Amino acid sequence: MNEKGNPKIFISYSWASSERVLELAERLMANGVEVILDKWDLKEGQDKYAFMEQSVTDKTIDKVLIVCDKSYAEKANQRAGGVGDETVIISPEIYGKLKQEKFIPVIFEFDIDGNPYLPAYIKSRIYIDLSAEDDNYESEYEKLLRNIYNKPLYRKPALGTKPEWLENEKVELSPIRDLIKQTRGYTCGNTTKADFLMRKCADEFVNALMSYAPSTEKPFHEALLIMIDEVKPLRDLFIEYVEALIYAGLDVGVIVPAMFEKFYNTSHAADEKNSFDDEKVEFYEYFLWELFICITATLLHYERFEELNKILNYTYFLNNSLHNKDKVMAFNFCKFKPYLQTIEKVCKPKSEQPRLHTLAGEMLLKREKKPIITKASLATSDVVLFQLSQVFELVDTNPCYWFPVVYYAVDIPQAIWLKLQSRSYCEKIMPLFGVSTIDELKGKISKCKVINSFQYSYLMEAAPSILCSIELDKIGTVN
Repeated sequence: MNEKGNPKIFISYSWASSERVLELAERLMANGVEVILDKWDLKEGQDKYAFMEQSVTDKTIDKVLIVCDKSYAEKANQRAGGVGDETVIISPEIYGKLKQEKFIPVIFEFDIDGNPYLPAYIKSRIYIDLSAEDDNYESEYEKLLRNIYNKPLYRKPALGTKPEWLENEKVELSPIRDLIKQTRGYTCGNTTKADFLMRKCADEFVNALMSYAPSTEKPFHEALLIMIDEVKPLRDLFIEYVEALIYAGLDVGVIVPAMFEKFYNTSHAADEKNSFDDEKVEFYEYFLWELFICITATLLHYERFEELNKILNYTYFLNNSLHNKDKVMAFNFCKFKPYLQTIEKVCKPKSEQPRLHTLAGEMLLKREKKPIITKASLATSDVVLFQLSQVFELVDTNPCYWFPVVYYAVDIPQAIWLKLQSRSYCEKIMPLFGVSTIDELKGKISKCKVINSFQYSYLMEAAPSILCSIELDKIGTVN
């Protein structure tokens, strides 16, 4: 580098290509590369050999370009003339130094067989091809420039951390990973294959979920928290599965509700192998509650508003008895927001922060899967589910509203609703509300109000409504 921090290079070449070399040097200078060139820097009375030696070995020289044409290759191999002198200087540097990337062959000419003219000592080197001023020239010049500036087009990614599932995976999840890859690779048209993949995925997810079991060596409240920690890889795989469905163009709004029914009904029924009590079921209820929030966050991230509308307006036929498979009732999505009694009444008082508003909520906010599942997106999705349960007028159904346990972590105004000032954004989000005009959208939003009973006793504010973020008369007022 020079004093200003620009890269500094030396060009070794044959006089047969002097004019083209001069053009290249001038362009490099224009791009911020300081070029040491004999035409510019070797003056009368100076020792030519000393100049070449210094230019090649100087530690301030970042790169040495070896411009190769027929004349250069022949003189280098025969150790003839100035090129031969430079070869004597350069070749030991290439063979004997560790930083071999300092020397870059630049091809100006190919032989009649299409082989580049390269001196023997750099035959195996990867080169830059500037032999012809065609469409390929600019991409090769860019490659050279990136090399000089150490800004490669393809950069090795930063080394990450060991996947947590390698340590925490207590259940074999490889079959699910394979099915997710198959789902992502699905191309529309083969409906039989799509149906097979969906059913197989549902079976594998349910089997995996049911394979988690509490430790018999610990009190259940401790075993419950351990199980919740262990099941996170399965939760994360389901998020990846939803992304795969989106990518493959499959209907998330139809597939996901059916899978939630299957999750719930399988985990809330006893059979000859399993006898559940209310405490043991809490693990499955935490999983479904957290997963529902994560799926909401994922669909909001990808702006899949119509699919989310389907999921939230789906009628879920769920087991209403742990011991009677035949007692199935209709519920709305709020059924997936349970009261987690063991976590809140037993685990929280024994925790390091017994005065938390909610231990389950704090656990949720810490279980990120970036970039989509973050503390902010989880809190936002939890509140959006509460707000939409009002919009869809679930008051006469069971349960009536979704209680947003982490509403205290949401920033007001919420970005998702603040953007409703934009008419184009309103048109984009209308499918979430099931409307087609801004007036209909305002009518739906007007139903979302602050409910004072939906708050923690130690907080001044209740769970926010949509109108806490935007005034009704400002919706759709700007382009």
